[in-house]
Amino acid sequence: MKINRLIGLVALNLSLAVSASYADEKSKFSAGLTYVGSASVYKNVKNVSAVMPSISYESGNLSISYQEGLAYQFFDGEKVKMSASVAPRNRPYNSSRSADLTGMTRELYYDGALKVSYKISRGLNARFKFATEVTDKFNGSLADISLSQFIPIMGQPVIFQGGAKWYDSNRANYLYGVKASEATVPRVQYAPGSVTTPYVSISTFYSLTKKTSLFANVNSSFLPSNAVDSPIVEGKNYLYTVLGINYNF
Repeated sequence: MKINRLIGLVALNLSLAVSASYADEKSKFSAGLTYVGSASVYKNVKNVSAVMPSISYESGNLSISYQEGLAYQFFDGEKVKMSASVAPRNRPYNSSRSADLTGMTRELYYDGALKVSYKISRGLNARFKFATEVTDKFNGSLADISLSQFIPIMGQPVIFQGGAKWYDSNRANYLYGVKASEATVPRVQYAPGSVTTPYVSISTFYSLTKKTSLFANVNSSFLPSNAVDSPIVEGKNYLYTVLGINYNF
């Protein structure tokens, strides 16, 4: 799958998850259509945009979607919620999209993840996620910690989120590194080590009917110097924007 579809599906399902969390009703089955515009941090990979569908299903504590894969919420307390999931993660880039990436093969892989959310106060939540790659592609892990705040602005629900993702050296090398076998004269071998990426996000949604809603999400991630210094990276800021419509059956 091309990098624009990966970016779009990740952004779309993030927005759908936000919408589902704050909507008055939550359906078992939903479908949507979204427009995604994004900027790549990899060298000579052009900005991309796409229109694509999305689908998700939920039954009790079990849910299925592209972003979360197969997820099960095994603890649902008054303030604390915990879930586990196995989800597909597409390759970070397609080597055919840029001459600077020629010969660098990256493949689809799966993550096993544990997520914990804690309700601090009304509308304010802390979230933690730990994931590790389970398909033996690079055996890397990540940790994601964030705070989200739901604020009604002039009657319109808005969700602000800020946090940081930490990638261990194996995962960071898969995303931003250059292996010895991939090195060329202009593209030297490079290992960034572990990488911490701060991010901010703003989301909102608007109900058109009882079952149909519009949603929007803007997310910006900031790469640290050890990722930016990679010979295959040229951007410091990874930005994507999502606009879409969702229907709950």
